[in-house]
Amino acid sequence: MQMVINNLSKSYGEKLALDGFTYSFRPGVTAILGPNGAGKTTLMNLITDCTKRQSGEILYDGTDILKLGREFRKRLGFMPQSQGMYEQMTAQDFLAYMAEIKGIRKKTAARQIRELLSVVNLENAAHQKVGGFSGGMRQRVLLAQAMLGTPEVLLLDEPTAGLDPEERIRLRGYIEKLAVDKIVLITTHITSDVETIADEILLMNHGKLLFAADRAEFISGCGAGSLEDAYIKRLHTL
Repeated sequence: MQMVINNLSKSYGEKLALDGFTYSFRPGVTAILGPNGAGKTTLMNLITDCTKRQSGEILYDGTDILKLGREFRKRLGFMPQSQGMYEQMTAQDFLAYMAEIKGIRKKTAARQIRELLSVVNLENAAHQKVGGFSGGMRQRVLLAQAMLGTPEVLLLDEPTAGLDPEERIRLRGYIEKLAVDKIVLITTHITSDVETIADEILLMNHGKLLFAADRAEFISGCGAGSLEDAYIKRLHTL
């Protein structure tokens, strides 16, 4: 299982949002760090094909995802930074609705929904309306919907945005368990969210990939004592 991105670029008018991004992703957690406007969300939108690329290619096991089309989307789970939810739906109804959109058979969907609500510790809130959920509960519902269909590639865009520290710790734990046999990409500018779970760390700014290394090298290779220190040091020296 491998997702290879070669020379991927995207502009919005005169602004170059992604500039020749190249990297090979393998199973495990890859954290993509960078300040707001670094190009992280643009990269996610290009992988999901929500945004049309201008140049470059994205290959999954050697085949361009545009050629794979629906077959690739079946293998993909996406948790956007923010997503509208039907406030009057229960958590279970929302997941059933998303499963239907994804084309998952009802019997399979029912089993997966039960399992995922347990994984994200929402089985006791399954029949409560999402409009009354806390921010952390809503994020867990969105993580569960991303996992519907047992995707091989999981994209999480700022998954802990707006959560309190306790909810962030819980969500990190769920993500770590899910990443055993998947390609998991997490975009964030909160280094503590990925310091203990990321296998590889990428640093982006102004649409460019500035540096990539495993977690240990990313930190120690610049003489830093923590991921946060390494992030700041590399961001201002590269």
